[in-house]
Amino acid sequence: MMDSFAQRSPQTKVLAVDLLNPSPASEARKHKLKALVPAPRSFFMDVKCPGCFTITTVFSHAQTVVICQGCTTVLCQPTGGKARLTEGCSFRRK
Repeated sequence: MMDSFAQRSPQTKVLAVDLLNPSPASEARKHKLKALVPAPRSFFMDVKCPGCFTITTVFSHAQTVVICQGCTTVLCQPTGGKARLTEGCSFRRK
């Protein structure tokens, strides 16, 4: 009885998805800590004031109202997640 068990070929099962090389689309859908390489989704950005053209560094998920130092206009307002930029403000990601 042992001989017949030892002679069986092992059955290998193939996964439908390659776990070592996930597609970029599937990585974008995953939670920031469940991705293959965990990384934060927040960032700092330089925001240019539409009035006086001064540049202010702002966190993407700012929890307070950010005001321009030169002309005291509101640059961004907090929301539940990311901060909402005021219309007319241009930004670049750092």
